[in-house]
Amino acid sequence: MTGRPEPVIPRQDDGAGYGVQCPLCRLAPAPDSLRCPGCQEDLAPLVHLRLRGRLAYNEGLRLARAGSLGEAVGELERAVRLEPGLVVAWVVLGKAAARLGDRARAAEALGRALRLDPGHPGAGAALTGLATARSGGERSGGERSGGHAGHASPAADV
Repeated sequence: MTGRPEPVIPRQDDGAGYGVQCPLCRLAPAPDSLRCPGCQEDLAPLVHLRLRGRLAYNEGLRLARAGSLGEAVGELERAVRLEPGLVVAWVVLGKAAARLGDRARAAEALGRALRLDPGHPGAGAALTGLATARSGGERSGGERSGGHAGHASPAADV
């Protein structure tokens, strides 16, 4: 992933219904359907439950882009609680926390993203930016020295 984080578009795990099966028939839906092939029950609510971490991430990303960083952090925290391995959620959480001035939370989230995906370019760059800012490039409140509006923060691409 390069540039701005993108919404996570859920994809089907093994070609069958996003990894769900009918609780009654124990059958997985066909790849192009969310209905049980046996009883024809709608399995969409099960898919929603399975993907709720990704849905929370998408909402957190939307809120961050809209400038509602406090709300975004809450939604992103929920996303990583529901799906701890969702690297992009950890990255955006770290960037949003950095923009709010919560460096400890930002470093924790970005570090977690790098432990999950050591080569993730967004996490590595944001953590480097955070470390650079910590070593004297920023004033309290997250403003870079010089205070020019066009300067990017570690979370500028959220």
